[in-house]
Amino acid sequence: MNNQEIAKLLRSVATALTLKKASIFQIRAYETASDAIEHSTSEVRDLWQEKRLDEIPGVGVSLQAHLEELFKTGSVKHFEQLKKDFPKVVFELIDIPGVGPKTALELAKLGVKSFEDLKLKINSGELVKKGFSAKIAEKISLGLKETQNRTGRMLLPFADAKAQKIVDYLKKIPGVVAADSLGSLRRQVVTIGDLDFAAASKNPKQTIDQFVKMPEVKRIIDQGENRGTVILDSGLQIDLLVGQPDTYGALLQHFTGSKHHNIKLRSFAEKKNLSLSEYGVKNTKTNKVVPILKESELYEMLGMQTPPPEIREDNGEIEAALAHKLPSLVELKDIKGDFHLHSNFPMVHPSHGPGANSIEEIIKRAINLRYDYVGISDHPPGFRTTSEKELLSILHKRTKEIEQLKSSYQKSIRVLNGLEIDILSDGTLSVPNEVLANLDYSIAGVHSVHRMEKDKMTKRILKALENPEVDILAHPTGRLLNERDSYDVDWEVIFEFAAKKNKIMEINAFPNRLDLRDDLVRLALKFKAKFIVNTDAHEISQMENMKYGISVARRGWLESKDVVNSWDWKRVLKWFKIKKS
Repeated sequence: MNNQEIAKLLRSVATALTLKKASIFQIRAYETASDAIEHSTSEVRDLWQEKRLDEIPGVGVSLQAHLEELFKTGSVKHFEQLKKDFPKVVFELIDIPGVGPKTALELAKLGVKSFEDLKLKINSGELVKKGFSAKIAEKISLGLKETQNRTGRMLLPFADAKAQKIVDYLKKIPGVVAADSLGSLRRQVVTIGDLDFAAASKNPKQTIDQFVKMPEVKRIIDQGENRGTVILDSGLQIDLLVGQPDTYGALLQHFTGSKHHNIKLRSFAEKKNLSLSEYGVKNTKTNKVVPILKESELYEMLGMQTPPPEIREDNGEIEAALAHKLPSLVELKDIKGDFHLHSNFPMVHPSHGPGANSIEEIIKRAINLRYDYVGISDHPPGFRTTSEKELLSILHKRTKEIEQLKSSYQKSIRVLNGLEIDILSDGTLSVPNEVLANLDYSIAGVHSVHRMEKDKMTKRILKALENPEVDILAHPTGRLLNERDSYDVDWEVIFEFAAKKNKIMEINAFPNRLDLRDDLVRLALKFKAKFIVNTDAHEISQMENMKYGISVARRGWLESKDVVNSWDWKRVLKWFKIKKS
């Protein structure tokens, strides 16, 4: 089973436990493990074979034993026992946005047999006639459309981690002098299909022979002199193309740029009597081919700078490269802090899922990452379940703990006290301004009622940003990759307002968000908006995902001057007007 299948299995167990009215702690344990596995950058089966299941956040000893049983036998008796009392369709329906365990069971009792059957019964009005809520039916109908639009493509962090293992293997093959991923992965597109690779070797056949013997290869699809295609145990298709070292630069360039980037580049080359291919650059007048060892040599022959792989999309990079005006894109090494991190501080009734680690553990990991500053931005207690008096009491205790830690670690790192608050459906905030005024900063985001008309959602976000206590707009489009589309907003209005009022647009590096989208990053940049790249980590290992947020920033043409958390502490202090240094 792959990670997606395992995550789905654990969600079905959580569903069964919910319907059996089990302990909320039991249910959350399975939900947390499901999320961790779904967003893991490693195949869980690989971790099991390497005896490293204990490295998965939220997977304790008991669940490790269940996974052991799953991989050895193909099923888990305890899971089957829990699920047997409910129709199988219940565990399929929970994949639809807007359908929880109780709704799924209600639908099953009303005779729904499958996704398609549900769609027919909603469209015909049969469910409503049987007493099912018309409002909920409408929401489910929208959820079904989202489900049908899912691509099934790999998330960038998973694909990148898998690819790195393959590149490492290729580089160890005798005679291989270089190896790289190709295509959309090398350009760091947020979702990836199959994985394609290139290698440089004077003995291509030997390289292909070793490639098809790679661990995890389940089936060989093709094995030629310089090409090979295999299927891994996980079902992934892997393609390898081997070129000679003296033409490797041309091969790498040819299979990295998008289709439109390469078409425009070839068109420009033709005007100079040059023809481009994976074998080099050919002078069409002399018919001579010039071998290209490095990509930069090809671009230099055309009189231009070398565009970084992330921006080879025909979005103006060729023109900028010709004018020698490519931006100096932000890099991971530029990042000096992370403002969006969730701890396990007890919030009684948190509005959303808490983190797995203590505030101090987060600070220590930030120090290990060589950050200059770090911000803790937990979800506050739910506004519907907590009185303002209780809220103030809880947050006072949290502030006191953070102040003590600030003092303890002041020689190593600056610690900031923040919160991630909800933008409610009317644009108001889930936490009173009197509370927010005592924080160093606040992050506001839409966490519910994602489907609104464009005008209403635009006004909702604008109203929140008008609040002087809001500093950062969290995961601005609300998308969940392979799960939920971005909501419809007049982004030009939002970005223009944000730029004028010094509101920061977040690039959220969580694997299934990678939000703001790169196209919107470029749009916001035109309005001179500022950005922050945050990990939204709920477990300290997830703080390593910063590099994927940086990939989005680079695809959006951002430089370090555009990214707030690449600034030095004094500039950050001035921007946020933080009184306590």
